[in-house]
Amino acid sequence: MTTQFQINFRREAFRRERTEARRRAVGIGIWLTYFGALAVMLGLYGLNCAALEKRTEQLGRQLARQRALRQGSNDWIASAAEAAQVEPLVADAGRWRDLLGALPRLLPEGAKLTGVQFNPDGVTGGERKLLLDGVLRVGSRADGTAGVTDFVAVIARDSLFASQFHSVRLVSTRASENGQDAAFEVECR
Repeated sequence: MTTQFQINFRREAFRRERTEARRRAVGIGIWLTYFGALAVMLGLYGLNCAALEKRTEQLGRQLARQRALRQGSNDWIASAAEAAQVEPLVADAGRWRDLLGALPRLLPEGAKLTGVQFNPDGVTGGERKLLLDGVLRVGSRADGTAGVTDFVAVIARDSLFASQFHSVRLVSTRASENGQDAAFEVECR
């Protein structure tokens, strides 16, 4: 006798095994996810540590190079001559603040400063020198140099500038191509 179909009398056991297998697979998946995330975090910490170590070594090399370039001892003590040379410049800070604060008040209408240079020649010691570069909007006036020379005269007469500089002169003026502006350079010595 041959059977054409089989009856599975163990169906209930099969369902329990399948449910148990799914539960184990989900548990293993959760553990793998947990340890995978932990491995990624530890890997990122390791990379961060390696980058920090590399940067620390780089800064150490830069520091060693700077120490090698430095001449003399670690402690610098200024001589009396060097301290005397710096002292007037330190005292000048207040005076320069006052001078630069007075410039907007002295500028004529339609003028703006494009550059202010102290000691442009880089000469140490000697007299102080201030160069003022600017632009004056001429507008409909025919002669822009008259406005610039008026500005130079106002600076020369100002008591604050007169006490600091014995000479205020116009170095150069240039009219723009459109004829609306006049660029100027004033030197105070």
